[in-house]
Amino acid sequence: MVDPVEPQPSLPHHRLSRRHLDALCAGGGGPDLVRQLWQTQRSRRLLLLHAVVEAARAEPRLLGPLPTADTALEALVRAEQAAPAEFTELLLQPQIGNWAAYALRRRRGGAHTHAPIWIDFGALHSVALVAAARAGLHWRTRLPVRTGRVMLPSLGMAVLSERTGWGQVVAECADGTIRIGARGEGPTVPVAAIEEAIPGWWNLRQLTIGSDPGLRIVLDDIDPYRELADPVAPDRLDATAVARWSDLLAGAWRILCTQHGEDAEAIAAGLVSVVPLPGDDNAETRSASTGEAFGLVLVSTPPDELALAVSLVHEFQHIKLGGLMHLLALSHEPDDQTCYAPWRDDPRPLSGLLQGVYAFVGITRFWRARRLNCFGTERQIADLEYAYARAQVREALVGARQCGGLTPWGERLLLGLINRIEPWLGEPLPARAVRAAELVAADHRTGWRIRHLHPSRDDVRRLARAWSDDRGIRLDSYRPDLIPHQQARWSQGLLALARRYVAGDSLALGPRLRASGLSEADVVLLQGDDARARDGYRTRIAADADDLRAWAGLGLTDLGVDPGSVLLRHPELVRAVYLEAVEAGAAPDPIDLTAWLEHATATLTA
Repeated sequence: MVDPVEPQPSLPHHRLSRRHLDALCAGGGGPDLVRQLWQTQRSRRLLLLHAVVEAARAEPRLLGPLPTADTALEALVRAEQAAPAEFTELLLQPQIGNWAAYALRRRRGGAHTHAPIWIDFGALHSVALVAAARAGLHWRTRLPVRTGRVMLPSLGMAVLSERTGWGQVVAECADGTIRIGARGEGPTVPVAAIEEAIPGWWNLRQLTIGSDPGLRIVLDDIDPYRELADPVAPDRLDATAVARWSDLLAGAWRILCTQHGEDAEAIAAGLVSVVPLPGDDNAETRSASTGEAFGLVLVSTPPDELALAVSLVHEFQHIKLGGLMHLLALSHEPDDQTCYAPWRDDPRPLSGLLQGVYAFVGITRFWRARRLNCFGTERQIADLEYAYARAQVREALVGARQCGGLTPWGERLLLGLINRIEPWLGEPLPARAVRAAELVAADHRTGWRIRHLHPSRDDVRRLARAWSDDRGIRLDSYRPDLIPHQQARWSQGLLALARRYVAGDSLALGPRLRASGLSEADVVLLQGDDARARDGYRTRIAADADDLRAWAGLGLTDLGVDPGSVLLRHPELVRAVYLEAVEAGAAPDPIDLTAWLEHATATLTA
């Protein structure tokens, strides 16, 4: 639960102090900063609510059979006047920000769903009803029914057993109690101290974790607007799952409070809702957040408390920067998806790269502290994670500058992050962890280029003909086209194997790792036998020239000898020339072709 945000008499112009801005630009910021960001969110939510009301006024169809926007607005105004603190607390619920943004996006044609549009815009009446009930007012309205259910923001969900599909239902509040439907049709619930046992009612579960600082959050498994895209159905957790989440959060919170105090204090002031996500087949913890739902983190059930602690730090970094980006433009429009982000398999816009850099500065800081507070295998894993995260951040900071398009505020942010990360880059780490991190980082960069970048046909043909004729050639300029590859996820295999390697675990390849494209060549690569790895990758390429994993691996065998190898700088060019030569009837050795292309591309700088 956030600290109370003082209601404002009007929409203010917000200012961040230099101290707070400097802290943000260095990837940090404590509870005072977070409270200031909450103040800005109050203004943003009021603007969103106003936009929803004005849209519904201009187009009555947006509320369909429900009462007009003015009736909801009247109730909202009365509620704010009667109980301003309660109104503000409701307004700042992350799901209300998500709902308002989604409804407006849908009106503009930016979202599509089978539900009538008045089901989404009609949530305006649900917000107004809860606001009126919190203020102790008497008010009556009609609410949208989504597949037999009615969500009351911040409270819970009424389940109408006799209803299916889309519809509407009468609702009324008085003396701090809300009744859904006619008597006997739906539940009657108090605004305060709602009991789980009420028939036809699902509570939003409140969890309180730790103290000094304590974390008070809602474990949200029912609100339709709890996720990032279209509204979703409830996915009610049973008692065992809730207990599991409570234990995981308690363990993660202990880690943060004892080893990452600054992060814990900031998160305690800003995190209000955790949304469990379904897992996937990749066995990785998934997490997300969105700028319209300040204070909300989505995360799949993690394997342990450590993974959850990392996810909370990761997503809260996004939340903080999202708050800043609501105040200041960090990049110019248009923001095309052309940037390389070392933690993403797809090309990213500059704004997305900045968000990623900011999050990974927090992750780097997490592992930097963590490695000094653990021993044995845990320390070896932490060394790898720290080495890998700081390598990713270093490369991304360089890439963000090269992408261009930063505003002066964006430049200031980047400089602050560079100054923060620079002292960490020289900190000594075990050679085993550093080498494994360098391999994984280079593997991702190489794999990204070979999938998304495409050399011009003229360059490829000229080089292939010159190679076939055994004559020298120099490529003086090189501008590959960026065409996003369709493969969604491809980069997790070598990282998973590297974690086993530094921990001293078995490197036997099971079905999951083989399905990611790994082979024994990757095992011996990590073990330091570059020659055997090179032979393994060469064999794979001879069998399948479209084996992108083998091409990336082949480049990694040059990492310790020639980090400027063309197979690392321009793997997409090597592969394209190889395929052109094969199509012409030749059978080039990829190692020999690479050596020849070293001379042909020697003058290229990018």
